Amino acid sequence: MSYIRDVKNQIRDTYRSRRDELSPEQKNAWDKKIIQNITSLASYRFADVLLAYHPLDGEIDIRPLLEAALAAGKKVALPLCYNEGRMDFFYVTSLDNLNNGKFGLKEPSPHGEKYDRNDTAPALMLIPALVYDTHGFRLGYGRGYYDRYVNSFKGTKAGLCYRAFLHDAPLPHGRFDFAVDYIVTEKGVKLIEKA
Repeated sequence: MSYIRDVKNQIRDTYRSRRDELSPEQKNAWDKKIIQNITSLASYRFADVLLAYHPLDGEIDIRPLLEAALAAGKKVALPLCYNEGRMDFFYVTSLDNLNNGKFGLKEPSPHGEKYDRNDTAPALMLIPALVYDTHGFRLGYGRGYYDRYVNSFKGTKAGLCYRAFLHDAPLPHGRFDFAVDYIVTEKGVKLIEKA
């Protein structure tokens, strides 16, 4: 168990360093292309609900996409993290009214409307990571919030990463880890074929 954890941490460190080396100009250009590629997805265009995230420093900046989704009348929900690695998504109407939360995240109010995982409206979840592999598995920050949440999510899952952060070899993963349906990079969209 500790061997796998050590391998994951080494991979995380490698990709954190690569992310830190990106110039602001390169990152901004790639972020814009990723947003364009997200909006080309039928699962985005037909989604009534967008479950997303407010980016931390270094993460793919999807704030312009969130603003556009809200302006287009989509319901946008962002994660609120609790203890024990649990989270829920709450709807927001603006990115200006977020609270400072755990780990430096900008979070929605816990008093707002919570996304119901049993909702049958078409939903797309945009999932950040430090790195994805070509099978759709991810390494995040190692706290397991998405792993616990996503297994009960019934909508479409799109992983976001830069093409240079798409790991060719399979990442170590366990039975509770999940694979996304698509990976969206600045180079295009990769459909993940499920076994």
